[in-house]
Amino acid sequence: MSLQACANLVARADPERFAATMAAPLTARAVLLPIYAASVEVARAPWLTQEPMIAEMRLQWWRDVFEEIETGTPRKHEVVDALSPVLGPKGAEALDAMVLARRWDIYKEGFNTVGDVLSHVQTITLGPMLAALEALDHLPEDLSALKAHATQLGLARFLRGVPALIERKTPVWAEDQKLHIYRDLCIQALDMTSDFISSPALIETAHCRRALGFVRKYPSVVEIGAIPEFRIGAVLSRGWLAWRCR
Repeated sequence: MSLQACANLVARADPERFAATMAAPLTARAVLLPIYAASVEVARAPWLTQEPMIAEMRLQWWRDVFEEIETGTPRKHEVVDALSPVLGPKGAEALDAMVLARRWDIYKEGFNTVGDVLSHVQTITLGPMLAALEALDHLPEDLSALKAHATQLGLARFLRGVPALIERKTPVWAEDQKLHIYRDLCIQALDMTSDFISSPALIETAHCRRALGFVRKYPSVVEIGAIPEFRIGAVLSRGWLAWRCR
């Protein structure tokens, strides 16, 4: 029931990531779904309250969870029950860093530079990506390509979320910026080396470079929510290749 609860949570909160997970083999889904469910819970924790102290406590709850899993004393919780058997030490460390990065959602202070945004999205996306690769025994020794994939996917997801931030009156930037700042973000992210990593944990990255390429050409689409939807379903063959060639 715990794994099903994770699947239901990811399907509701992140349909695109759920579609990517369903393109993976069954054995991989049992790894991916708990990690993605934990990421969903962490992502929404700061937005469930207007009180910064309560939001900090919610995030700390997950930091404690990851530490308890590392020490072999996990608490009872429908997501934690499924996560604890698959989460490794490097994954726990990466997820802990992801939680710390989510503190931005509490205090909502605009970013100062392109580099600040890229570092933020990389840390948030690297958490579940590294945890999944470690659990699947697909984690490369050299993490440079993995960090590039995480930055590109994280940026694509962040840019799609900019209209919601604007609607909530959450500042994206510390100072007013011209729209070309989104082009600059995409140029820097796309310039990062991202060699192919053969794993079902990377199926969700299939369209991120395409989305970033579109924004690089048309940066004005970001704030009006007009980045085209590139569905994972159109690239299931790539997802198949990602795990079949192991």
